[in-house]
Amino acid sequence: MKLIKPPKREFEKIMFFETERLNTRKFELDDLEDFHEMQSNNNVMKYINGRGRTRTENSNELLKIVNSYNENNTDRLIMAISEKNDEIRTLIGACAVAKSENGEFEVGYRFSEKYWGKGYGSEILNGLLKFCLNDLAINKVISIVEKENIYSVRILENSPMQFIKEFEEVDTNNIVRLYRLDMTV
Repeated sequence: MKLIKPPKREFEKIMFFETERLNTRKFELDDLEDFHEMQSNNNVMKYINGRGRTRTENSNELLKIVNSYNENNTDRLIMAISEKNDEIRTLIGACAVAKSENGEFEVGYRFSEKYWGKGYGSEILNGLLKFCLNDLAINKVISIVEKENIYSVRILENSPMQFIKEFEEVDTNNIVRLYRLDMTV
């Protein structure tokens, strides 16, 4: 039996944007093993919720993400990241655009630890910013990062986003840094 690729139209329906080396796509339930590997890693989750998540937590979260594509929710979009040269489309990370409590759109990303140090963070952030501006017509974008997350701070410092302020998060008492890109000015 010969494997037939879906027509390009069908493939584009599940793709969001691409960069030089990466594709973003919809999450699939088949991503569970790679998703769990990323989300259960304490190093990956350190600045997100302080700990790796259990298999049950990850399974439930992935199901919510997959189901969210069928909803008309314009406040949050979570995308899977794969390397372009990978025909299997192995999950290597995740990125998101989410409307914050004060109505601003926040971008964020994470990668499985084995993909750190390849420059993917800068690449996906720049892709996310272009996607927000060109495809979603969002002119103001923010990113919030813990001050101790020096690698993400460095990526934001080298991005088109501007540092706005440092403040203490109410929930965690952690010091975070706020960055913004405003294309309306």
